[in-house]
Amino acid sequence: MRKLSILFLSLFFISAIISLTSCNKKEDGKLPDSKSNANEYVKSDASGQKVALKYFPKQGDKFKYKMTAKTLSTEKSPGTGNEEITSEQSMIYYYTQDVAEVSASGYITFKMKYDSIIITEKITAKDSSISQTFNSNVKDSVASKIDFVQYNALAGQEFKFRVSPKGEISEVIELEQIHEKIFKALGDTLKPDEKAKIKESMGSEALKSIIQNQFQKFPDTDVYKDSSWTFDTETNLSVFPIKNILSYKLNNVNIDKNVIIDIIATLGIEFLSKEEKQQGMIIKLTNEDAGGSGTVNIDLSRGCVVRKETSTNINMGLKLSAQGQSADSKQSLKTNLLVELF
Repeated sequence: MRKLSILFLSLFFISAIISLTSCNKKEDGKLPDSKSNANEYVKSDASGQKVALKYFPKQGDKFKYKMTAKTLSTEKSPGTGNEEITSEQSMIYYYTQDVAEVSASGYITFKMKYDSIIITEKITAKDSSISQTFNSNVKDSVASKIDFVQYNALAGQEFKFRVSPKGEISEVIELEQIHEKIFKALGDTLKPDEKAKIKESMGSEALKSIIQNQFQKFPDTDVYKDSSWTFDTETNLSVFPIKNILSYKLNNVNIDKNVIIDIIATLGIEFLSKEEKQQGMIIKLTNEDAGGSGTVNIDLSRGCVVRKETSTNINMGLKLSAQGQSADSKQSLKTNLLVELF
């Protein structure tokens, strides 16, 4: 069976879609001096409750998470023999984050370790299916030898990352031992250019995309309860340039022992072009239905996400034309992300 031929989404785009995050910049300024005083986070005026949205964990704090990312994609096209092919993937990460340092400007350095990683994949056609499973806790897993060697190297290995008080991952560092484990697993016979490609595919940018899924990015200014804010980002879906319109609403503020907030997220997708050329083929978008939603629960007093769940649903109808011939294609993608604090 052939895997999906046209609906190929980059890691960056999948990350952006699943997490419903946005690309705001760094924010500097004075941070709250007390995590227990609600007045440092919530103030009231004639317009209502105004909340300072910032992550401010305490040095030495430890957080344990489970992240589950699921995707379900289908395609029916000439590339699949005009048969519907379904691809399913489930990725479960258990990981620990220790607050190593909080700088004067509010940037947080975490020590992080993936305690275990479990991945299941399945491709199904009309009369057959292929599946494989990787579990970092199973030493002799066949899948871990080649297809999942990078995850096998990542599990159990500590590294660091830095995140702004507004929730944007700025860098991931100390990955050298992870790279060395990959090189060793592949027999230490790699050429310098092959090692460079591995470092890029399992480098800072790739891990930033995964870790960013956990965090909700905040706007630069304080936000009133029941008010909304929006960010736009441009990327590609399949071969088409699109604009992601990410909208957020501060839905609830609970002041008890800690300050807990709930955010509602929605995703709209605008296709900037509906006709593209690829390898001599004209690909025309004939119909589309795309969007997403999510909810995020954040403990501002502890400076951490408690629970985050987002989902997207994308359906596309395409007409493929080349050398005077044409054919139709249908493709879909569903995603679900769940982040849970233990």
